Amino acid sequence: MRLLILHQAAVFGGAERTTRNLLSHLDRAVVEQVILAAPAALRPFMPDADDAFIDTAPLIRHGWFAPEWGRLRDDVAATTRILDEVQPDLALGMMHYSAALVTFAARRARRRPSALGSFRGPIYEYIRRYESGVRRRLALHAVIGATARLADRILVPSRGTAEDTCRRFLGARSRTLVIPNGIDGASVRAAAEQPAPGLDVLPSDLPMLCVAARLSIEKDVHLLIDAVSRLQTYCPCALVVVGDGPQGPMLQAQVAARGLADRVAFVGHRENVYPYMRRADLYVHTCQFEGFGYTMLEAMACGTAVIATDCPHGPREVLDQGRSGCLVEPGDPEALARGIAELLTHPERRARLAAAGLARAETLSVERMARGYEAAFVGALDERGRKWRERSARRGA
Repeated sequence: MRLLILHQAAVFGGAERTTRNLLSHLDRAVVEQVILAAPAALRPFMPDADDAFIDTAPLIRHGWFAPEWGRLRDDVAATTRILDEVQPDLALGMMHYSAALVTFAARRARRRPSALGSFRGPIYEYIRRYESGVRRRLALHAVIGATARLADRILVPSRGTAEDTCRRFLGARSRTLVIPNGIDGASVRAAAEQPAPGLDVLPSDLPMLCVAARLSIEKDVHLLIDAVSRLQTYCPCALVVVGDGPQGPMLQAQVAARGLADRVAFVGHRENVYPYMRRADLYVHTCQFEGFGYTMLEAMACGTAVIATDCPHGPREVLDQGRSGCLVEPGDPEALARGIAELLTHPERRARLAAAGLARAETLSVERMARGYEAAFVGALDERGRKWRERSARRGA
């Protein structure tokens, strides 16, 4: 089969790691040709595992739904031209916007491919919290709902995201498939042995927490800083923040205002986050909502215990209902501080969680994820062939 992957993204995060892992581990006996269509800025982060690359930066102008809906039509038209040029058997759109583009464009293409969308998180929560205006919200619901219903398959990383897609956007449950993200544990552990610059500014005699996230409001890193501030009175610890984003200056100002400048280190974006996770006594995941929470899986693969806020929908599934990590009430800095203190002061429990997390990471392998995507591809093509045969039979009857 001939596969086109469309991934419109300006930054590298969990969804982009999924695309990178998929490209690296697809069975080329099943998927003979892979064409990656993405902005050129994303190319350096992807493996040389595709057969062709299309720079979408001058063709598709957006990575999310623009306020002017005419721009969506323009991007669908550009995607249609790409499909007409490539003529894939399948087109996979990574994340909601790319999924919408390939779903609508596939219906216009001269040679219609099977269209699959990969919804990476619970978009209802994002729209509810961060999109303003009734008309804007209704339009987003309509477009995402149409994508969920018209695509040949919607692929999601968690049961919570599947429920969000089917209940909120009326996606067909039979065509909404849960394929958990996967990780290459051996590669992670090898990369974790590399140096971790920037930790020398933290006290070496204190236990260290780590968070790796895009510094945006929904990641709730300010909640963790609040918890670290509370901990200093009864369980002193240090924190390394890996990542950058629009909330960076505000978070650094929060650290300064709390008098934590010598306890919190911001090391910025790092292509290799694993040395920081590996050296941490505890990895902390905070988020207002989450489709999966890939950094938790990365930390578990490093052998580091994880504590996470029990937000919808990913952490509970990744941590196996709390058996492979500690879950605390979301949005509550005191609950987070107590949970961190409990694990820092009980190393035997922390070690048990680290071992359980490592075992959990082994079950969520990147090979298992790739085989799940391949099965979805084959299933979509088989269904398409069956429908074609049924239509042909009706015409001949």
